[in-house]
Amino acid sequence: MINKKNTLFLSVLLASSAISAQPLQFSNGDILEVELVYQTDKLLTFSHAVLGEQTIDKAKISNLQDMNLADLVKLTGTQVDNVQKVKTAEAKISDAEGRVDTAEAELIAAKVVFDKAKRADSKEKLSRADAEEKLVLAGKKFTTAKEEVKVAENELKVTKDVIEAETQLSEAQTKVDLAKAEVMEVGEKSIAEELGIVTADVKVDIAEDNLNAAVQKNQEAENNLKLAKGEKVNNGFMGSGWFKDWDSSLSIGLSGSSGSSVNTTFRTAFDTRYEDKKGRWDYKSFYFFDSEDTITGENQINATLVKDWFFEETKWFAFATGVYDWDQFKDWNHRFQFGGGPGYQFIKTDQWEFSGRAGATLITEFGKTQYDSNNIPTHEENIVGLEGLIGADATWHISSKQHFSISNYFYPSFTDSGEFRNLTNISWVHSLDWFEGLALKFGIRNEYDTSETIPNEFNYNFSILWGF
Repeated sequence: MINKKNTLFLSVLLASSAISAQPLQFSNGDILEVELVYQTDKLLTFSHAVLGEQTIDKAKISNLQDMNLADLVKLTGTQVDNVQKVKTAEAKISDAEGRVDTAEAELIAAKVVFDKAKRADSKEKLSRADAEEKLVLAGKKFTTAKEEVKVAENELKVTKDVIEAETQLSEAQTKVDLAKAEVMEVGEKSIAEELGIVTADVKVDIAEDNLNAAVQKNQEAENNLKLAKGEKVNNGFMGSGWFKDWDSSLSIGLSGSSGSSVNTTFRTAFDTRYEDKKGRWDYKSFYFFDSEDTITGENQINATLVKDWFFEETKWFAFATGVYDWDQFKDWNHRFQFGGGPGYQFIKTDQWEFSGRAGATLITEFGKTQYDSNNIPTHEENIVGLEGLIGADATWHISSKQHFSISNYFYPSFTDSGEFRNLTNISWVHSLDWFEGLALKFGIRNEYDTSETIPNEFNYNFSILWGF
């Protein structure tokens, strides 16, 4: 039945063919010979030789009962909107083709004038140059008009593809709902069928198999809709299914030079993020190495995991965070942080995201070097401290190809009065057109820690990023 309805709908949508002429009498007594196109529960759309295509409320038609509407396609509100989208796209093609005809006529006329000017006496060089300029402009106008036709035709194709994909997705979602209802119904029956428990279990298995199949079809329909809209379908890392539905990226930056000195810089990072209605996972990690003349200047690892829990009908959320650091040139060997608290999503739109967080962090530094009064290292200790946490994250989606992010977090120490840390991260990512998933990334990371011998650490990097 569903396929039959779709066939009828698509015949109207893609062909827009009208059925035979019928008289239509208005409530004021006027009569028109019209061709009926389609109907809804309350509206009737017809085509007239002079008036074109019109839509009227059925309540304003006095001979509605006498009209042959049984064979006329009935559309839903969504299907009517889709019909209009297709007609709008077709009208754009028609307009663009009209501009092509006009531009072609102007090009032919300019060519005639130019040929005349070229055969004219050499004294008329100015007229010849003017004719040549008009010919070039007419050629450009003609080329532009033909490109506009291609754009309009592609827009029509995309519109039809999106409509078809949305229809398939709607059907798939309906089947999922039916399958879920079947599972619940069979589950309730299985309780009543205690004496025939084997039969009940078989029915439950069949219902669950139907549900799984419906969910898979629904996922395929969602992917088809994304493809129709020109969006990327996430199949995970290299299509393996790993990190599927996660927004992940792997970046690598490498630079080097040789001459009076040999410099090497290497940075790699892996980020992944997942968000649904219940919460958000955000994992970031990097490794950074820098050396000059075989002398290492930077050598560090960082891994950060943040989990957010969303609350319904509010912008408030709760978060927990864990951070691991290893740095060859810090006063400590390893550092762990575990914290949490409340957060608030101030803005979340397609263009802007802005959130704030506050809480506390337990920080443990293993093997931290201790100094005497003369600033001479004496021994190493494991230091445990408690810090406050207050910070914000902001992202600007500049376009579909690039976005800019900045975050800043301030950690005042509760155990060492006057000590604090401040961490700032900035990144800009620009996707490349010639390879899907590939992008350029520029990043800045600055950490200021008053408890360190060298309090400020500033790094910037350029990387090639691969998103999947």
